[in-house]
Amino acid sequence: MKLSTRARYGYYILKRGTCSLRLGGLLAVAASVVIWPLFGGPGMAHAEVVVAVSSSPADGSVVAASPPSISVTFNQNVGSAAKAVIACNGNPAPQSAARVSDDLRSLVVDIAATPLPKGQCQVLWQVQGLAEAGTSSGSFSFKVQQDTVATVAIAAAATPTATTTATGAPAAANGAAGVAEAPNVGGPLGLARLLSSLTIAALFGGLVLITVAWPEGVEYILTIRYLRYAWLLAVASTVVMVICLTAQVTGKSFTASLSPTSWLKLADARPAGVAALARLVLVAAAGWVAVRPERVIDPATQLPALALPGLAVATMGFSRSGGDLALVGYAAGMTHALAMAVWIGGLLLLARVVLAGPGEDDLAHAVRGFSRFAAPALLITVATGAIQLYRLDSGHLFDTTHGRLMLLKVVPVFAMVFVGVATRQFIRARVARAEVMTAPMAGRLRRAIGMEAAFGVAVLAITAWMLASPPGNLQASALSTAGFASHETFKDPDAKFEVTLAVDPAKVGPNALLFEVKKPLTGISSIQVRFEPPVNTTANAVVWTITNLPGIGGAYLPQSVGIPLGVAGAWSVTVDVVAAAGTLHSTELLDVKPNGVGSIAPLPTVTQPLVTSPPDSGAPSTTVRSG
Repeated sequence: MKLSTRARYGYYILKRGTCSLRLGGLLAVAASVVIWPLFGGPGMAHAEVVVAVSSSPADGSVVAASPPSISVTFNQNVGSAAKAVIACNGNPAPQSAARVSDDLRSLVVDIAATPLPKGQCQVLWQVQGLAEAGTSSGSFSFKVQQDTVATVAIAAAATPTATTTATGAPAAANGAAGVAEAPNVGGPLGLARLLSSLTIAALFGGLVLITVAWPEGVEYILTIRYLRYAWLLAVASTVVMVICLTAQVTGKSFTASLSPTSWLKLADARPAGVAALARLVLVAAAGWVAVRPERVIDPATQLPALALPGLAVATMGFSRSGGDLALVGYAAGMTHALAMAVWIGGLLLLARVVLAGPGEDDLAHAVRGFSRFAAPALLITVATGAIQLYRLDSGHLFDTTHGRLMLLKVVPVFAMVFVGVATRQFIRARVARAEVMTAPMAGRLRRAIGMEAAFGVAVLAITAWMLASPPGNLQASALSTAGFASHETFKDPDAKFEVTLAVDPAKVGPNALLFEVKKPLTGISSIQVRFEPPVNTTANAVVWTITNLPGIGGAYLPQSVGIPLGVAGAWSVTVDVVAAAGTLHSTELLDVKPNGVGSIAPLPTVTQPLVTSPPDSGAPSTTVRSG
């Protein structure tokens, strides 16, 4: 704050005045007279018109620590031309600009990031009456008993995969003392997802082909080596994927997320995080059949031999959650993943093993057998993909990154279908009656099937890329509030804003948070959620600053790194959203339990008692602070 020469002189007098209580009081009055031109002119003739009836903190009171805000309540409505100056121990204190409360009865000054210091503080205020009553002014003082620990700040980058979600990608803090932005693991995570999906599909699809059409394959050293390498790559890439997801969810670095114990925090990012952990366990267990592929043709072990890699593939169907018809989405996602794995895994085994060279009639049987189930698998893959397209991107194909990537994905899908249809026709015409696989036939089929598999890999690569961006139809609901103990919607009277805050479990300790924006669609420049503790407590206020959320979408903090609520009682939760459409400033009441589950309740008008002890008095005095 830049003060005039006369104002600085006034503060100098205030500073000198702290040498003695009586002299300080006299000099405070003198300072008020000198500083007053700062507020725009005299208004004492109308001082009796607008009268301060209470303040928070109360005049002459003693507070344990710096309050989160200072307010003065008047006997009537006041205008917007209101000002205030705070000085502690004779020095100007950092502060935000004074604002008039929503009910127009109070002048509020939010304390800046730096709390008020220990010592005597004085507040000089001036307000304008609404009925041409001129200006009124006054002052009050209070004492801060001890220095305040700085407000805890929690910042989350709302990159949906948190919405990220989570794993719409939340950026979260490590511990209760603060938060670091999520590490940049987008590239490694996408590559790990691609390799994990591709190698698990190669393992499962290859085993299906052996089971259905090529039981002789387990006798080939090349087949055994192929399956074992596919399994090793699947385990390695899935481990890297889990590490990257852990770093993204917890906000830790890649190196700090190497410990397997930290991977358990993915359980907070349901269902995608749980699905990733399940995939890792199932892929590791699939080594039982990868090292002994003959188990897939043994009737006694065939079912678990196919189930382990098959369930690992099915976990891919939980990469997206929420939205309309969520159960249909899960079913379509799992079916899509299984059909894709059968198709692309069979293609890879054919290209790398079956058609590696000429051979006996079993190679021709394998090609014909794959041709019989490849067409249904491809048809199911395309059909379930169309269902997901409708659920996720209908109406948003051109205005979101996810929609545009979906359009790009259509190109290799059509190319893949075209090559696949041509290859099946060649197989029906040339391989249907072949008794052996000749070298020219094997070479020609290998090139065609290899091209079809390459288009399939391109489709998987685009799919992994798409998981880094939120679908248009899930941007506002990628994370459901259904699993949260309590949630409340904040709106403005003009219906320009609609946001939802969910807290779980709303008890003392770390709490998970979900913040969703449903309105406005775009134009948000800043979002801040402030949790102020109950009065008469020494708990710190907590501020969650949400970045990179310009409009409709969501930000998520799992409980393991969520906001720390220090005490039980009635916490005041204030949401401030600044956007091109205007500003939302709304407050609700959060009932925090010592144990168990709390709740958020609407708080249209709330007053909270503030019990303090004035100097030289053992009896407590009570004043009322507006919520």
